[in-house]
Amino acid sequence: MNVFLNKTRRIVVVRIALSISLFLNSYAESKGDEANIYVAAIVDSVGHLAIEKDDVFGLCIGVAKGDDLICVKGFGLANVERDISTTPDIVFRIGSITKQFTAVAILHLIEESKIHLDDPLTKFFPDYPLPAGKATIQHLLQHTSGIYDFTRLRTYRRDRQVNATPDEVLDRFKDLPLDFKSGEKHQYCNSGYFLLGLIIEKVSEKSLSEFVEERLFKVTRLEQTYCDEVTRILPHRAAGYSRWGGKLRNAPHVSLKQSRGAGNMASTARDLLLWQQALIANQILNEESFKLMTTKGQLNNGKEFSYGVGVFIRKLGTRKVVRHGGGISGFRSDLAWYPESGYIISVLANCDHAKAPQISDRIARRLLPKVPVEEAE
Repeated sequence: MNVFLNKTRRIVVVRIALSISLFLNSYAESKGDEANIYVAAIVDSVGHLAIEKDDVFGLCIGVAKGDDLICVKGFGLANVERDISTTPDIVFRIGSITKQFTAVAILHLIEESKIHLDDPLTKFFPDYPLPAGKATIQHLLQHTSGIYDFTRLRTYRRDRQVNATPDEVLDRFKDLPLDFKSGEKHQYCNSGYFLLGLIIEKVSEKSLSEFVEERLFKVTRLEQTYCDEVTRILPHRAAGYSRWGGKLRNAPHVSLKQSRGAGNMASTARDLLLWQQALIANQILNEESFKLMTTKGQLNNGKEFSYGVGVFIRKLGTRKVVRHGGGISGFRSDLAWYPESGYIISVLANCDHAKAPQISDRIARRLLPKVPVEEAE
């Protein structure tokens, strides 16, 4: 590691060490709740570990339980070059957590009977090639369409830097053969959520950004969540970093116009907690839609798979967890909800090599009984 990074790391560690006692003391004065102070102490411990041991440079962690937002804490540097610390107001790109918002927007339109789960792609794109055109809204939502994921193309790393039009992105994958017949397999597919973003625009006659800002962000009072673009000015934006050749570098450019619906949003750890709380409280979706969202899907043969609508449904130890992670150039993220306990954990990091789900799991294993701590690493 070069001299600059050694100096940066020393600054980060010193800042964290100085902030731990101050943070806990202020929390005790404001909350007066021993359980919440305990949670805050766990967050500090795990955040410190991630910065010191995991080579993470900027990190924000939030924890809520039920309606209570317990703590949101920043660690390390949001911008290494400008020596800007990470605070709860720092905005990170959230990658594929975007899919939750896209899925909820689609479910909104279903609740209004403007579209239906069994509507085929050809209803919205009459010239979409068959048999892929027979894939339904539900297939797209649950990654069972069989449509080729354009992020797997050999040219993707080059193509992602270009501000391509929707038609130009579609042309990259729409004529490719299906990986499998729709409904026969579950295979994660960014192309499906890109298509869902376009469907939202066609049906609502608004841009995806306009629709979600009006129907989702404002309703849930998310004041720091955005459909991001390279040219957009975002207050408190985190810089994204990558590491290759042993050196920390600014992350490669990626055009978010190509990831609309699949990974084009930015948010804060606090806003993601508020978003999950609003979903649980049926402030956005009705009970039937939320149940569909958080229930495992089924293949044509009746076999279940661990994805609902815009979320994975899994277990950590014996505990059910509903979650989605995200990864986009320079950023990693995770949002996890434990229905049995009511805990919600959000983790946002500004470097490719950060393991956001593992950081989240370290916190969960210390908060939840019957989840062995020794498995945390």
